Amino acid sequence: MITCEVHYASKSKKGEWVCGDSIKIRKNEEKCVVSVSDGLGSGVKANILSTLTSTMASTMVFNNVPIEEVFESILTTLPTCKVRKISYSTLATCLVDYKSKRCTIFEYEFPLIFYFKNENLIPLKKIERKVNNKKLYVSEIEIDVGDSIFLMTDGISQAGMGTENFPFGFGEKNIKFELSNLLKNKIEHKNIVNHMINIAKKLDKNTKGDDALIAGLKIREKRILTIMVGPPEDEKNDELVVNKLLNSRGKKVICGGTTGKIVEKITGKKIDIDIRNISKNSPPVGYMDGVELVTEGIITLTQVFRFYENQIQELGLGAKKLINLLEWADIINFLVGRAINPAHQNPLFAHDISLKFRLIHDIAKILEKKEKIINIEYF
Repeated sequence: MITCEVHYASKSKKGEWVCGDSIKIRKNEEKCVVSVSDGLGSGVKANILSTLTSTMASTMVFNNVPIEEVFESILTTLPTCKVRKISYSTLATCLVDYKSKRCTIFEYEFPLIFYFKNENLIPLKKIERKVNNKKLYVSEIEIDVGDSIFLMTDGISQAGMGTENFPFGFGEKNIKFELSNLLKNKIEHKNIVNHMINIAKKLDKNTKGDDALIAGLKIREKRILTIMVGPPEDEKNDELVVNKLLNSRGKKVICGGTTGKIVEKITGKKIDIDIRNISKNSPPVGYMDGVELVTEGIITLTQVFRFYENQIQELGLGAKKLINLLEWADIINFLVGRAINPAHQNPLFAHDISLKFRLIHDIAKILEKKEKIINIEYF
């Protein structure tokens, strides 16, 4: 199964606190919607208009609202500049359907969209539609692993405008060359978008410049991580949960000493404990055939949570490895046992809520903000 990895970077116009261009991303296990909008002008006003546009577009497209209705709603909501006779926001929305391996791109007065198969630029076939007498362009493409889509506002193409080297701005031709070369050299999309923004910053250094935003969509294989945390409330469910863990796709993690013993009992396999990494703040990690990582429970989860909350920097080896796996994954499945260890009760919460449950809930919320798909099952 494929997925869409999204990275973006932006810069504000000189003298402005916020960027007038915005991006909104919505994801689940079946699809991804990315909307980029360029607000007219710059600063707070432009940011409000572009944020409204990108949010409306992504939310409505994600919820299967017909595209004509989406744009009719946006065009009705947004005003038109009385002086320039143009809309207050431009928009590009990509709907990536994982099951059908198709991407639909909707454009409204949007400057730059590039589609690559590996490092090869493929021209988009655009079909014109009219909504409220406004031109809307729709492109349908079949996608596969290795494909890339880049959406960028005109702050990139117009960077350096008026300078000796780029009197008309950096330009589309130079952008295509940069992207093709970076993709050819297997540069990660996160670094590509940062590189393009840094070019715009450098070219705009002695000019007023403009807001700029670039989003890079990378189509790749989906990464799945399943974590078993704690024993089930009813011992009769031990085998059910262990089989669910071991039969899951992707990488697997066992979190907790008692949990590890249950898996050993059900499978007959032994966990090899690496005692070399034991320290005051680092419980040992273990390894089992077919399982990526075995860690201690509460201490490790607490370190993971506190790291994400910027409360600590020093981590035990188990927490470091678990965080690396969480960052790697697109879909994270928690199999959470309801058996309560009285030693882990937190007096700040109700008596029937364990610290383990609270930690998993809080870590899940943090990961969702990082565009991860989180599934939690209790046993």
